[in-house]
Amino acid sequence: MDNDSIAYYDDPPSYSTFLNKHLLGNQPAVIGPKWIDHWPARQNWIQPLAGQGDHQPQWQPDYEYLRRTFGQAKVQVALCDEQEFSDQKRIDMTFDEFVTQWQQPGSLHYLKDWHFAKAFPDQVMYQVPELFADDWMNEYWLQHSEDDYRFCYMGGHGTFTPFHADVYRSYSWSCNICGIKKWTLYPPGQEDLFKDRLGNLVYDVRHVDPEQFPQFHKARSIVIYQRDGETVFIPSNWFHQVENIGATISINHNWLNATNIEKCFESMCQDLKQVECSLSDLQETMDPFEFVTTSQHVLLLHSGWNWSTLHRLLACIEQRLRLNKDPCLQPEVPWQLAQVQSLQARLGSFAFFSPFVESILDR
Repeated sequence: MDNDSIAYYDDPPSYSTFLNKHLLGNQPAVIGPKWIDHWPARQNWIQPLAGQGDHQPQWQPDYEYLRRTFGQAKVQVALCDEQEFSDQKRIDMTFDEFVTQWQQPGSLHYLKDWHFAKAFPDQVMYQVPELFADDWMNEYWLQHSEDDYRFCYMGGHGTFTPFHADVYRSYSWSCNICGIKKWTLYPPGQEDLFKDRLGNLVYDVRHVDPEQFPQFHKARSIVIYQRDGETVFIPSNWFHQVENIGATISINHNWLNATNIEKCFESMCQDLKQVECSLSDLQETMDPFEFVTTSQHVLLLHSGWNWSTLHRLLACIEQRLRLNKDPCLQPEVPWQLAQVQSLQARLGSFAFFSPFVESILDR
């Protein structure tokens, strides 16, 4: 399957279309470059490439501008030729040092997960597209922690992100400032085909050991080539791998809202079952509340959130919805509140949920 299987919009669709077909429908989309051509990042970070064919990047990074502007920033860089467990080895360096590596022929240094907006709050290089502005995830984390899920990626030809599904099984959007990304997407419902008998996930879909992963060849995939200036929307639970063609820069956010919060909750529940299974040998040595507390602590370390995190996020969003002061494009507020209250009720049905959350609040 290829690009023809994915909706392509030269101009962004109406919110109603996007809501029903892509958010609630959980289907990917690609939106043309006119949508973000006005961004300062598209104006200042890149320069045209002459004489390129239709299937090659039309723009390249303005390396010297980027070096002058951000050179002293501390960044974390992935080495795409060195696997470390289920990811790539990471090293720390200055942005200036990264650009030097980036410009080397064949370099597989990939600046990933750079919290650019947090590192340079005065450098407003892009605006969140209005179709994606209903973002509970960054709304909560920006108010209640020093973390966020707003990233910049920069890498050369051949750099890649291994096979994965996004954090919390959230949505993601990715805007290509320059370069081409090859996305290999796997629709939901095939997860058992991606794992070996020990539960290990495929690392690189281009190099799969058929003896270790005997079912993977049955998996259906869709390939998207995202070109300079285009935006890709990746729905919840779509596993994917991303490869860069030419020197690429992209802006990416992970996000969730009322339309996928239940999918994210189900992912947490699955992760919790795995954690409880891994701790089963210790269960007899603990009282029930101690086992719940230990499991929730491990879940937070493993998955980045737990019952308490979700409880606080829902309370934060419920408060804002009841004030009804957010002008962004979003579903009807009563429907959103119903989703929040449904999940609050499901959380509250877990044994020891209330005493666990109260114990966290008391700290």
